[in-house]
Amino acid sequence: MSNSTSTSPQGEARDDSAPRPATATERTAAPAPPARRNRLVGVDVARGLAVLGMFVVHVGLGWSLGNGTNPLTDLVSGRSAALFALLAGVSIALLSGGSAPAPGRAMGVALWRVVIRGLIMLPVGVGLTMLDTPVSVILAYYAAFFVLAVPFIDERWKVVAGTAAALAAAGPVASFWLRGMIDDGALTRPVALINAYDPLVALSGSGLVDLLLTGSYPAATWLPFVLAGLAIGRLDLTSMRVRAWLTAAGAALAALGYGLSWIAMNLMGGRQRLEATYSAEAMADHGGYSSTAQALEHGFSGTVPVNDWVWLLTALPHSGTPLEIAGAGGVAITVLGLCLLAERALRWIGYPLAAVGALALTVYVGHVLLIWVAENDLWQGTVLQWATDYLALTLLIGCLAGASAWRLTVGRGPLEWPLHIVSSWAAKRIP
Repeated sequence: MSNSTSTSPQGEARDDSAPRPATATERTAAPAPPARRNRLVGVDVARGLAVLGMFVVHVGLGWSLGNGTNPLTDLVSGRSAALFALLAGVSIALLSGGSAPAPGRAMGVALWRVVIRGLIMLPVGVGLTMLDTPVSVILAYYAAFFVLAVPFIDERWKVVAGTAAALAAAGPVASFWLRGMIDDGALTRPVALINAYDPLVALSGSGLVDLLLTGSYPAATWLPFVLAGLAIGRLDLTSMRVRAWLTAAGAALAALGYGLSWIAMNLMGGRQRLEATYSAEAMADHGGYSSTAQALEHGFSGTVPVNDWVWLLTALPHSGTPLEIAGAGGVAITVLGLCLLAERALRWIGYPLAAVGALALTVYVGHVLLIWVAENDLWQGTVLQWATDYLALTLLIGCLAGASAWRLTVGRGPLEWPLHIVSSWAAKRIP
């Protein structure tokens, strides 16, 4: 496909037309040319929606029905985090040239920027996890995502997309098998030994094994989202045709994942099989549900029980199964495609959401800190007590208004700025 425009490392559209092609020496040694400030607003809006979706899960943003449930919870549970991870992959692609990958030395700098950003995310995520809030903090997992995605940063989008699809099918199966060996098998003692000497476990209770295999967002089952985003970011996202294809392909993938799971559970006896093989012991580390029906209603927290392989046919939120990856990934691709299709209108009416997306790291860290303040009643009896008494409303209005004001007056976010400066400075100095 021939593209007349491409995206810059910052996710900005630029004109690739030039009076002459670059020489071989220039392509090898020269950094990417500076780009005009014209961000892909649709990407920022999609990321803003992902952040607000997390607010729904973490603080109950939304409204209650007559039975006390929040209708938004089932809509976004698992899917907002998948969208967040997908957009992490898109950001990696845009950081390294978008549809026109950076050449030579510039690609090396981009590669190291990704690695350094991941390494910075690790202590930030561990620190937030140490606060012991009800939030399953995703930032530490980003370190694993970024490092594992780096080998694919210079690959063609079809190779990356194919790898994502293969991992989506094989990763959950490998996870199921390995976790079974950890629970009662050859890996029990080795993993216990690793955890005993893992400083991350000592600090936050979540270490390397969790980041890769057993945690809330293990790389074994979440890397496909990131790689899918990396492949998407290599496309010409300024093309309306590409945007439409993304929307249609995402919808088809979501229908396939959720549809096959529904058939397996309801027409092929999957639910009855899981009810017959229910084990309280197997469920202990997966929500502690007292019945299969309860588990199927609420979902899991990163992985499924290993007592029956039929769990791999579910598509429950945060279950990390092949069909859940397909379903949630398809929804994420569809949301991104729709946001890109509506980008012209969203440039103005969606500005607050785009601002939240552009300041996603700052907003994410800020919302975890505010939840910690509320959990510990630190503002109780002060003039700020209202902010924690109405936590969901505070977060919604605060992030939309605060992020908009900051973007209009300052630009890059208070956490995004040092992340950019440090990663860029360090990456340029690595041979």
